[in-house]
Amino acid sequence: MRPIEIPGNIARIHPYVPGKPIEELERELGLKGSVKLASNENPLGPSPHAIAALKGATVDLNRYPDGAGFRLKQRLGEINRLSPDRIMLGNGSSDLVEIFARTFLGADGNAVIADQAFIMYRLAVMAVNGNTRIVPLRDNVHDLRAMSDTVDDATRLIYIANPNNPTGTYVTHDDLVELLDRVGDRALVVVDEAYREYVVAPDYPDTLDLLKRNRRLAVLRTFSKIHGLAGVRIGYALAAPDVLEAAERVRSPFNTSSLAQAAALGALVDDAHVARTRDHNRVELRFVQERLSQMGISFIPSVANFVLVDTGMDCDTIFDALLRQGVIVRPMKAYDFPTSLRVTMGTRAENEAFLAALGKALEVHKSMTL
Repeated sequence: MRPIEIPGNIARIHPYVPGKPIEELERELGLKGSVKLASNENPLGPSPHAIAALKGATVDLNRYPDGAGFRLKQRLGEINRLSPDRIMLGNGSSDLVEIFARTFLGADGNAVIADQAFIMYRLAVMAVNGNTRIVPLRDNVHDLRAMSDTVDDATRLIYIANPNNPTGTYVTHDDLVELLDRVGDRALVVVDEAYREYVVAPDYPDTLDLLKRNRRLAVLRTFSKIHGLAGVRIGYALAAPDVLEAAERVRSPFNTSSLAQAAALGALVDDAHVARTRDHNRVELRFVQERLSQMGISFIPSVANFVLVDTGMDCDTIFDALLRQGVIVRPMKAYDFPTSLRVTMGTRAENEAFLAALGKALEVHKSMTL
């Protein structure tokens, strides 16, 4: 049988590889009590309010969800002081990354993306046969001046991860304002704020204020991280009505489930859970980074809920050594960090397990190279 022909842009895509599930690791290696610090999940789990709301929504599983997400958009509008026509729901913020690519890109357009930023931006552009203009990071941070200099007549989108995954770095309010001023109305600037709630830096951008003053800005947010709802997939975009009206033309009609919408509404009730998670992350991030320093291991200081650790050795080798000790992290070779691992902040016990396993793995592999 003649093999099916795959378009060249699709054939060039290397599928996104998520963090290894605990169940898979323990099944493969016969382990128990493994630790997963690979996917930047909330170790405290979701709010009890979100769980209760999700359970309550199960009585209507025979019905399609509200495709417009009326109640959730109304609540998000109240919180962000925006009209609902400036809000779009997504199956996680990665869905929204893809929706904007499908809406505004094609073979005649390009997207400006920072190198070593969230890989889904590049994959979303390739999937629609768009073109990418890749700009290197500067000191592990998005180089917004260089990104704005790269914009040309064919540029339709600029993707900015803030904080950036996987480096955990951020761009400041003033730097983002400068980029918006330099780009003007030549392209839509999409700022992905998946980890914004973890940031305590005073110069982190106030994108809501910028959004109200700049119609060429879209802001992506998610319930997957600090709200602990990664398993139900729910996120949202904030943008001008005409931007979202165009995006609605390609959005799947039921891209967010009734369970996800209900859980998100429940999560929005519990500010205390968000504060508790933020405080926990601040303490654990400081603990892990201090311990890494004491161990003489390099890392990029982070403002998010993960840290990029440079092992000084092949990251796949160290990743495998950690797996065999029941610790799952994320090797970063796909992001051109060949010796680095991205490590999520877990509970204190999980973080201590990672540090102990990393120390042992490095010692073993150093002794093997002597």
